[in-house]
Amino acid sequence: MTQESKFSFIDNEILRGNLGIIFDHILELIYLSESIKYNDVLKSSFRKTTTIYTASIIEALLLCLLKKHKNEKDLARTNMIFRITKEIYKINNLEKIVLGKNVEETEKFKFDKINLSQINTLCKEHKLISSELSKRVDVMRKLRNKLHIGDLKNLENDYTKKDLEFAFSVAKEVKDLVKLS
Repeated sequence: MTQESKFSFIDNEILRGNLGIIFDHILELIYLSESIKYNDVLKSSFRKTTTIYTASIIEALLLCLLKKHKNEKDLARTNMIFRITKEIYKINNLEKIVLGKNVEETEKFKFDKINLSQINTLCKEHKLISSELSKRVDVMRKLRNKLHIGDLKNLENDYTKKDLEFAFSVAKEVKDLVKLS
């Protein structure tokens, strides 16, 4: 069985292929993270990379789920904005009496401009995932975001097998949900 076939339920051929490649990377990284050839810091680094890749899979699968049930028009937001049409009287530099009206504006939505946090929120808002799964996905997002090493407060060498087990359990739950939708 090819790794690509693990994602045979994904219609987009390019995404399916990329998911397969990432899955192959994850398998190799797991092997390296268990090897006695490497010290604990390197093993943690392999686990970190595995977590980042797993979060990318989760993000891609949730985006597929969202796209399957919603389109960009469905997700566009309409806002009421007060537009000043005329200044009637200037009291001082900070205060004026104005004439205006509320105007409805539609903010376009683009699938290619959203991140995991936004995808997670939209899936939860539209009841595509449960609140519990949404919380678990958010934990994954936070684990993945530790890749921004400039923002870390501590030396980073603490990715554990337990972190990987959590990441894989979230990925499996998301994958099963997408397969069934």
